[in-house]
Amino acid sequence: MDLEALKGLNSDIVAFRRRLHSIPEVGLDLPKTRGYVREVLQSLGYQPRDCGYGLICDIGSGPGLLAMRADMDALPVQEQTGVAYASIHAGTMHACGHDAHTAVLLGIAKYFAANPPPYRVRLIFQPGEEGYFGAVNMIENGALDGVSAIIGGHVGQLFPDTPPGVFVVKSGSAMAASDDFRVVFQGKGTHGSQPQTGRDPFMAAAAFILGTQVLKGRETDPNKPSVISVGTVHGGTAYNIIPDSVEITGTVRTIAPSEREQLAKRLKELAEFSAAAYGLSAEFTYNYGYIPLVNDATMVELFMRAVRETLGEDRIVTVDKVNMGGEDMAYYLQKVPGVFYFFNTNNANKGIVAPNHNPKFDVDEEILWMMAAANIRLAELFYEGRDLQDEYR
Repeated sequence: MDLEALKGLNSDIVAFRRRLHSIPEVGLDLPKTRGYVREVLQSLGYQPRDCGYGLICDIGSGPGLLAMRADMDALPVQEQTGVAYASIHAGTMHACGHDAHTAVLLGIAKYFAANPPPYRVRLIFQPGEEGYFGAVNMIENGALDGVSAIIGGHVGQLFPDTPPGVFVVKSGSAMAASDDFRVVFQGKGTHGSQPQTGRDPFMAAAAFILGTQVLKGRETDPNKPSVISVGTVHGGTAYNIIPDSVEITGTVRTIAPSEREQLAKRLKELAEFSAAAYGLSAEFTYNYGYIPLVNDATMVELFMRAVRETLGEDRIVTVDKVNMGGEDMAYYLQKVPGVFYFFNTNNANKGIVAPNHNPKFDVDEEILWMMAAANIRLAELFYEGRDLQDEYR
């Protein structure tokens, strides 16, 4: 691998990222984003192929097939960065760094165009990571056909104590299942001065909210991370009116399938019990989101070696702590062995401090080439290790 050439490509990666940043799109259907990615790949001499709502592009020849994945979708956020290349789409922003992920993969494609690899790589450009099951759509349309292993990464500062330009990786369970729930407590509205003539849904709502934390604290295994968080409470129109109903929504994050099923069951029971206790009814809905993300131990070790050999010992750390966020990269890793890593692109010295999903989110663009270098070196090591190829063929 030509490290200096990769450093020199950072300006191209930045240009790719800024163009993508200006045209953010939400969900599965990303016509402008997909069109731009296709245009860049074709200009490099490749023949990208449609794959569901996304694109795949195969490069090189030889045994095995290592996939590199980037997500392309944005968020329904009104940008507040003030940068010259800010979103031209009102209410939509690349506030989670997917523009950087895609730009890095395009940078890798440009590197391979000048340095054809003696091995096979598939670039996966996926839409709909932000809750739309984009990975499932890609897999159903053949994204993993023939693939031996896969790698993906995420920018931002998802582990706050990590210095800028440092990779974070965890073997085994690395991210949580991400589910959500909704409960509507139906009561009887009345004047606030005469509560005895109605049925107050706020009482059941309050009992339910407190009860969620009892479930978390007393019915889950403390050795298996889990989270129950209430995100919204909607009800009422005036200070002196007891409303007919109150709606609550929230999220549940778990690692263990048994805990996931248990909490879904117990939250429904808690909603119904809270309603019955105050003479109300409850409508409860539980939506199963992404599955837990599990990294392959061998691929993690290989990735750590790739970073250390390319960028230095101090550029990667391992953690025991599970990130309780959700990621549909988990579906690829359910099918083939692979590794999903985090790369800290925040930098307080440059004023880049906003967290992911914030309207002021930004990345330190000067270090994006490091992601490309880590991915490419992993590919080299993967194909140099014949035993590993045989195992994952």
